[in-house]
Amino acid sequence: MLRLLAAVLLLAVFVAGAGLSYFNYDYVSFNYLFGTTQVRLVVLVVLTFVLAALLTLLLCSIRLFSLSGEARRLRRQLRDAETELKNLRNLPIAPER
Repeated sequence: MLRLLAAVLLLAVFVAGAGLSYFNYDYVSFNYLFGTTQVRLVVLVVLTFVLAALLTLLLCSIRLFSLSGEARRLRRQLRDAETELKNLRNLPIAPER
């Protein structure tokens, strides 16, 4: 069921993209830092979307790597604490004098 929903959603995105590209096929003037060029509006929108997705992926991967390092450090601390607790539980109880 989930695959069918994903396929229908993907098809809807493709149809929406095709409709968007059909109605926005005109050239627009794109002014950037070093000059100006004529680009189709659809190409400009798609490139902007791709660049935003790549930038988001880069920023999320940086955060993910830092969180995985923190999780590794916390697992090590937990393992050490469990080892210490096991050793303390295995100590013989000294009789009272």
